[in-house]
Amino acid sequence: MITQESKKSVEGKIQMLLEEFKKYPEKFLTEEDVRAYLYHLLLKDFGDLKDTKDGSKSIPLHTEIRWYGESGKLKSRSDIVILDVSTLKTKDSLSFKLPSKGYSFNFPKIIIEIKLRRRNGSSNKSFKESVKKDRKKLIELGQEFNNNFLSYLIIFDKKNKNCIQTENDNNHKEYYSYSPADDV
Repeated sequence: MITQESKKSVEGKIQMLLEEFKKYPEKFLTEEDVRAYLYHLLLKDFGDLKDTKDGSKSIPLHTEIRWYGESGKLKSRSDIVILDVSTLKTKDSLSFKLPSKGYSFNFPKIIIEIKLRRRNGSSNKSFKESVKKDRKKLIELGQEFNNNFLSYLIIFDKKNKNCIQTENDNNHKEYYSYSPADDV
């Protein structure tokens, strides 16, 4: 279950990230820079060790979580995921063999996708397609998990103001921030 406290924490950290991007856009040269900074902010609230389903210890906050289709092949991956550690398995058992990445869990609580376009980055059309692809991934994961998680799509653009229209609903929120280095 997603608590209001968790939601408030994540949205507060996203706001801090957006403010930092507005002030210092060149602090973030890559999407990985953005993801690492947000992970750092979130670690304070989601970094406590908890017991896993198979008796190990882990934290709820993870990056580059892979999603597999029914065929067992990699379907997609998510930038940042907050999961229910009590459902996490990190050890094979006689009755259950872990997927190739060595972990499994029942459902995500929060999924965060990040997009960053540099000043010399992709065209508007290509960037919009990239954002659309991440939206589609979040919609498909929502259907797979009966929309029992929150999703966030955070879009940073250093090239063209108002290129992307955000879409929001009860379980999904998008943020768009524009801050080219020339405007600083």
